[in-house]
Amino acid sequence: MDAKDKVMSSEIKSKIVLTLKKEGKLSFKDIKDLVVMSTDTLKLQLADLVADGVIKKCKGKYELTEIGEEIGELLLKRNY
Repeated sequence: MDAKDKVMSSEIKSKIVLTLKKEGKLSFKDIKDLVVMSTDTLKLQLADLVADGVIKKCKGKYELTEIGEEIGELLLKRNY
């Protein structure tokens, strides 16, 4: 399963990517406040997304990579 499939098939990952697509760079706390999930769950999901190359962490904030942007576009189209 590639990164796109992992995100598209996971409600939690989709929510994180969509939030970053709409809001831009966000801190862990900002993401947690916007997607409303436990700290441990969010840590695991963010680690997975980083490992899959969908997001990256830069100066304490998370942002979408090029792949993440493409997935974000697909999610926007799917949700509207």
